[in-house]
Amino acid sequence: MLNTRVFPTLLYRQNRGLWKGRSFEDHRYVGDVLNAIRIYNHNQVDELCLLDISAGEQGRCISTDLVEKASTECTMPLAAGGGIRNANQAAKIINAGAEKVVLNSILFENLSVITEISDRYGSQAIVASIDAKRSGQNHYDVYSHNGTIRQDVDLVDFARRCEDAGAGELLLTSIDAEGRMDGYDTELIARVTNAVDIPLIANGGGTLGKFRPALDAGASALTAGAAFVFFGPRRAVLINFPDDELVEAELQSHTADNL
Repeated sequence: MLNTRVFPTLLYRQNRGLWKGRSFEDHRYVGDVLNAIRIYNHNQVDELCLLDISAGEQGRCISTDLVEKASTECTMPLAAGGGIRNANQAAKIINAGAEKVVLNSILFENLSVITEISDRYGSQAIVASIDAKRSGQNHYDVYSHNGTIRQDVDLVDFARRCEDAGAGELLLTSIDAEGRMDGYDTELIARVTNAVDIPLIANGGGTLGKFRPALDAGASALTAGAAFVFFGPRRAVLINFPDDELVEAELQSHTADNL
């Protein structure tokens, strides 16, 4: 088990399997959910995040049947999200086997949903997902609905409001870096981690060799998608996860430099 959480995020479309793209666009099919989970089980992944990216646009919640099948197959804790709009839906996802629910679009309409879920299950069961895109040299816009709707909120203020409402973690995704495997947006990470006290999961651009700068910027955990489903310069589909020893070596170098 890794000392710092590093784990895959899988993007799902209902009845169409797993998909991955760049900057929330140009998605391509990369495989079956349960097959991917079996591979990650074999690779002894410590945690998994499963997001139904078609749920919101279709006006529905991630399927409890999908979550139940995924959690039954998983040997690791599962976080699940996609179209969750209220505490009752979150309860069904948790009862189906997810340890955490991931909330995004509903937060811009009803932030109190975090408090309602926290009152039932505790803040550790809630991940507030924030998708941000660089706009100008020193500014980030915040988006919802799978990166299609720009929200009129301030990035840092909104992160603080999610924390105050009771979120246990933030999942911060750089839309610009997502799927490109060029490294995390460390300026984005630092801007948010300097403003909140809850753990931040960095997403977007991650791959082995690119973890340390995100940790130096303040991230508590790291997740990636493309790095764990593609291989080589041609982005051949190969669901994978690096050996713990390789990951830990990079994480330990971060720890040593910060002692």
